[in-house]
Formats: sequence, structure tokens, C-alpha cells
Amino acid sequence: MNKQKTQTGMHINLFLEERRCLVIGGGKVAFHKTELLLEAQAIVHVISPELTDEFKRLVQLNLVTYEPREFEPTDATDATIVYAATNSRGANRAILNACREKHILCCCVDGNWSNGDFTTPAITRHNQLMVSISSGGTNCRQSKLVKNSLGRHLEMLDAANLIIVGTDHHHLALEEREPFHLTGDRYERAGFMLMQLWGIHEFLLLNTCNRVEIIAVVASETAQNGILPHSMGFSSIKENKYYMKTGEKAFEHLCLVTAGMLSQTPGENHITAQIKDALETAKNRGWAGNMLQEWISSALFISKEIKNETSTKLETEEIEAIALRYLAAKAENINAIMIIGTGLLGKGLVEESTRVYKKTIWCYHRNRPDLNPEWQNCVELISFNEIKNRLGEVNLIVSAANANGYILTTAHAPFFDLENSTHIVDLSMPRTIDPDLQTISADIQVLDLDGIKNWNRQGLCHFYDFLSSSREITANHMHLYEKITHNFQGWNPSE
Repeated sequence: MNKQKTQTGMHINLFLEERRCLVIGGGKVAFHKTELLLEAQAIVHVISPELTDEFKRLVQLNLVTYEPREFEPTDATDATIVYAATNSRGANRAILNACREKHILCCCVDGNWSNGDFTTPAITRHNQLMVSISSGGTNCRQSKLVKNSLGRHLEMLDAANLIIVGTDHHHLALEEREPFHLTGDRYERAGFMLMQLWGIHEFLLLNTCNRVEIIAVVASETAQNGILPHSMGFSSIKENKYYMKTGEKAFEHLCLVTAGMLSQTPGENHITAQIKDALETAKNRGWAGNMLQEWISSALFISKEIKNETSTKLETEEIEAIALRYLAAKAENINAIMIIGTGLLGKGLVEESTRVYKKTIWCYHRNRPDLNPEWQNCVELISFNEIKNRLGEVNLIVSAANANGYILTTAHAPFFDLENSTHIVDLSMPRTIDPDLQTISADIQVLDLDGIKNWNRQGLCHFYDFLSSSREITANHMHLYEKITHNFQGWNPSE
């Protein structure tokens, strides 16, 4: 069995302007090579007994010089490169040998290609950008398919823009929003599906306790055809139950979200880390690259100015502080609390709880967290499997776990302290505490994220003034958005 010979090589960009290049042959392949040389503004000389009609037109237009004869070894003397493109393999080999003697680079377009000095890759151009694809001479058809695909992709860049499609606590109540959140396998499946969609250049998935959205750079057609809302599952709900923002409106939204201005607890800081993590995840999976990185970096920069402007006036509280404040208001003189979950929010809850309660029971699922040395005497670590056996010791519980399904269900009701009221706050999304628990006993009260928002609403009456000033700050920095857009679309301000 004969193995197809392959050649390894290095792609280079030859500057052939005003340089003499030689094409030997007058057929279709020779004509194609001549077109490439003319695009490079080379001086092209053609030698062939006959020419195709297309070739004759080039001669008539004085775009090439032409001699109607056979090749002679002296023809290659002052050529920069030579294409041996006759219909005779023997003649092409002779041309190659003559070039070798004169140390001139020669490409054979037939079976002699592997003995030549270079091959011509499949090339696609768009504005000032040129992309070349080569299979090492083994699969020209595949190279052309890749070239055509990339060519269409490059054309879409001129019309690409930032788009954000999502929903949050302002659009859907918790029960309505919960099915759309992306956790575990659903997150991976959503990313895989979006990778298959034509016209999406880059994207990331932002999934927090109060919002789920895709932030993407897409072609204009993709932004308008409704495929993104459909991919996020929003086609099953009314249009006013989700948002789709493009261009400057999308960038403004991104800045406000990054600054915490659209969070359930306005001004909170967790969202900054969540966006950074979402971007890093997207980059690691190949979903995002430089375009989204630049927009996110600009949004983070603007969000700092928004926070500097509002931090001294806006009474900002993280969600864990509000949850603990709620519990303190519901039950006084309690010494112990249970925290479920070891993520960013769970750690924050434990840190806050150690300042208030003498004992914190911290529940982990798989990975046992490291305890701060200062917590050794006030924090006890237990696994999820041990939770039911410890429920009778606590009357305050906060869940901030990331789990698919309820951690506490109605089956746990007999394990609670039945002589005193138990207050539970569920900060998870999807929820991890079965809300029906409170229907089992009047002594068990469950509050979810929407409940926390409503309980804390009185402190937000002046918030809209800060939201307005945040939008003004973003508008003053809109030139950052425009600069990034122009950069990746190939716009040159000097033109």
C-alpha cells in the first residue's frame, strides 16, 4: 500500500510588488497562479505556446507580458519565483531542475509538487486580513472547504456586534426563572449547542442566583433571527419576560451588571468575580477570546468608576449580610447556625456568621474546605450526609449550595427542633430547600431569594437615583465600546 507523501513547511508572506515572477503554462491552473501574483502586484511574465481565452484577456489588458513558445533554462535567470504549470510532468520537472541550478524558488503544480520549493495555500482575503490554509499538499479539497468557511466568517465580522440575551429577577419571579438557570450538565450542553451555531464569534454564559444570560459577539443576521433566545429556552415565554440588548445598549447593560447596579442587592461585589469566572471558563472551553476579553475589561474599568461614585452614598450590603440580618431579626439569642455550601457565597456566610454566632455548622458536599485558623473553635465541618442528624441543634439555616435538587425536603421535617421555630433562607439557584417544608409545620419558615428582596425592599427606595448616575458614567465612556468595535471590524481611522 502506497502512502501519500506529505511535506512539512512554514507559511510565509512574500512581498512580490514590482518583482518579476514567471509562469510557465497557459491553462486554467497557470491562470489561477497568475491571478494570485497579480493580487500581490508582481510583474508577471507568461511563457506558453497557447493560452486560454481568460489568459488572452490579461495580455490584451497589458496586465502580464507573454511569449508564445516553450520554456528555455535561461528564462528563469532573473525571476523571483517560478510556477511550473504546463500539462507535461516531464516539462515541469525540467523547469524545476533549471530553477534549482539558479537557486530560484519553483513550484510544480502536478505530481512533482513534493520535489519543489513551495506550494500555494488556499487563501481568503478580507480587507487587510489574509488567511492561508494548507494540508501539506495532501488534501487540497479540504483546504478549499476550510478557506470558504473562514471567508464567510470573516465577512460577518464587519457586521458583528455585542449582544446580550437573558432574564433576571426584574423579569421573572423565582419560580418562573428557576427552569432557565444553567447548572451542571445543562451548562455544558448549552455551551456545546451555541458552539455549533453559525454567526456566533465568541460568547460566555453568565449564570448567577438572580440572572442567566449569554453575552456574545455575533453577526447581525444572527442577532436578528431569534436563534439566541430560542437557544436559551426563552421561546416558551413572552418577550417581555426576557431581554435582548445589542450594541451600545448591550455594553451599558454589561457595565451596570458588572458594577452590581442590576443585582438583587444593588452595589454588591460578588458579581465582579462571577463575570471574571464566566469569562475564564469560556476562554478555557474555546467559547471566547480577545473580543469578549476587551469588552469585559472595559466594563470592569467603568464599573470601578461607578462604584467609586456610588460607594460613599449607596448603602451596599452583600446578600449574605442581608440574609443574616433577616435571621437576626426573626430569632434573637440564638447561638448556633447551619450554613450549607462551600462556594464563594458559602464562605462569605461563614465569615459573617462567626462574628455573630458562637457556633457555625458548615456543610460540604464532596470537597472538604480548609478552615481559617481563626474559626477552629467556632466552626464545625460536616458532610451533607450528616445534615439530618444535626438539624435538631439549630434553628437558623442558610443554604448557598450549588446542587441539582433539594438538599432539605419534606422528609427532613421530623429531624427539626419541633419545640421551637426554625428559619431557613435559601440563597441557591436553582433552589436547594423544598418550599413545601413550611407547609408541613408552622414552626418551619423558608425564605428564598425573592423573599429576601421583598424583605429588604424598603432600603432601596433611593436606588434609582444611583442607577441614573451610573448610566451617565457609562455614556461618558462609550468611546471604549466604539474603539473595540472598530478594532475587530478592521476599521482604520486614518482611512
